[in-house]
Amino acid sequence: MNRHLSSLDFMQSFSSKLDSALQSLTLAQYPPDSRREMRLFPAAEVATLLDVSEAYIRQIVQKEKGPAPEISGNGRRMYTLEQILELRMMLAENGRKKWMNPRRITGEACQIISVTNFKGGSSKTSTTVHLAHYLALRGYRVLLLDLDPQASLTSLHGALPTFDPRTDDTFYAAIRFDQPRPTHDLIHKTHITGLDVICAGLELTEFETAVALEMRKSGTSFLLRVSQALEQVTDDYDIILMDSAPSLNFLTLSSLTAATGVIIPVPAHMLDVDATGKFLELASSYMQILNDVGASVSWDFARFLITKYEPNDHPQANMAALMRQVFGENLLLNMIIKSTAVADALTWKQSLYEVQRSRFSSPKTYDRAIESLNASNEEIEKLIWTAWGRQ
Repeated sequence: MNRHLSSLDFMQSFSSKLDSALQSLTLAQYPPDSRREMRLFPAAEVATLLDVSEAYIRQIVQKEKGPAPEISGNGRRMYTLEQILELRMMLAENGRKKWMNPRRITGEACQIISVTNFKGGSSKTSTTVHLAHYLALRGYRVLLLDLDPQASLTSLHGALPTFDPRTDDTFYAAIRFDQPRPTHDLIHKTHITGLDVICAGLELTEFETAVALEMRKSGTSFLLRVSQALEQVTDDYDIILMDSAPSLNFLTLSSLTAATGVIIPVPAHMLDVDATGKFLELASSYMQILNDVGASVSWDFARFLITKYEPNDHPQANMAALMRQVFGENLLLNMIIKSTAVADALTWKQSLYEVQRSRFSSPKTYDRAIESLNASNEEIEKLIWTAWGRQ
């Protein structure tokens, strides 16, 4: 007797089981009554973040001019991120270093950066979250915008107590054509000072259907939905980072129209580079259509970033050389190396910037990974400064 498996039963059954299992895991990591907090920072790391000497920070504390650190059991001085920001603003007020307070000033527009590629597994979300956390630690006001219905970026920030993806609280609420919500209403504070997030969920997929219907009467006006929604909040931020879905859909096109800068993560593997080529070909055809209707898009910068790089892998080294030859100065000089430290941190729903170095069994692995992330993120930060006209 033949038995047939119902596709509907299969999908519904495992969707429910997996959702329940993941919710249980999330509750185990972050119980409903727990408040997720950013780690403390030792004085040496604070000095690095502020680009001053550790002795100078100690001098400030001795003169009782700065925030008092917490003293750990082994006598180390530990600071909260809020205290680091307080020190930053205090030093900036004293005029010790230019751009000690890096936040944009009059005449500098909010940078809206799209991190995009339609090849899955390119480390797009990891790149976005590590860049966002790096910038927040540097003192910028950062908004993270999750545009991927899979909501990985949202998930990395734990159980946000006021967010429910099933109650009209994702970014789709701000870009829908019928009675959109104010963008301000969708912003959630994270446990990291200076970093807010607008969450994603499956309802973002409804934008594709809505656009298909809207195009009959409004043509390409849908391309302005993301930029119009973000215009409502740009005064509150220095940098907005958008994590796009791994597809070149209407929402991704709308985000590329809103962007002032673009980062395209690409692993140095043949299939990934080949897929990126197809992504560029398809994107260029859409951009040509926009040009033809008088809605051309321009960016302050667009760069490729090699991710998940293994320096001792010869095929990857050859592919990286090819990419350097093809992309030239449009390929970032620094590459993000593949690291078990990053993988472990993401498993804990954290970026590497959130995890204490001592938590890793191999501190040297952590050191190599954080050095790689800092180098690439600093290079992107300099692109932002160039866009602002800073020296």
